[in-house]
Amino acid sequence: MRLSNGEVLFAWPLAEHTITAGWYYSDGSPHRAIDLRAAAGTPVYAAEDGTVDWVQTWDGKSTSGNQSYGSLVRIRHAAYNGGMLQTLYAHLDSYCVANGQAVKEGELIGYSGSSGNVTGPHLHFEVRLSGTRCNPLNWLDDDFACAYSTVRLGDYTSVTRPMGAGGEKIGSQFVIGPVSSGDAETIRALCRELDLYTQNLVMEV
Repeated sequence: MRLSNGEVLFAWPLAEHTITAGWYYSDGSPHRAIDLRAAAGTPVYAAEDGTVDWVQTWDGKSTSGNQSYGSLVRIRHAAYNGGMLQTLYAHLDSYCVANGQAVKEGELIGYSGSSGNVTGPHLHFEVRLSGTRCNPLNWLDDDFACAYSTVRLGDYTSVTRPMGAGGEKIGSQFVIGPVSSGDAETIRALCRELDLYTQNLVMEV
């Protein structure tokens, strides 16, 4: 989302935000992304409105070059300070969007996996500004945990999430659907029963 001060606050691409590798790997070598814990098949969501500008299907064997990312989705967002802003979601098991497709923040774009050059399933998340990788934590809020004490996050400044009228943090928008109107009401009732925050839950009927 774009904040009133012009800054960008990306939605976390997973429902759970546990970082297993930061801007640097634990040995100090550059990673220039973050890895998020995700079992195979975990839903992956768009971090902001944008247009899919690259999808790749892993060939099932290569672990170098672009194929090292495995199956991936990249989204181009509205420009930031005159620069091209993109997010990249890699090592997917599968994706459910196509090149050139417009997507909304929180929209399902694929499922995590272990494709490409990996040792296990996770989501590799990158932010690129005018082609240069930036620490993703500069574009996200501080709602995360580190899986290990050795995770090296690098320098960053988290974005402050705006507050709602009741003083609660305004959540990211998540889109479900299309669903029937009956199913939509069932989902809302379940959310109320579980005391889940639903202000930014959008169901396409």
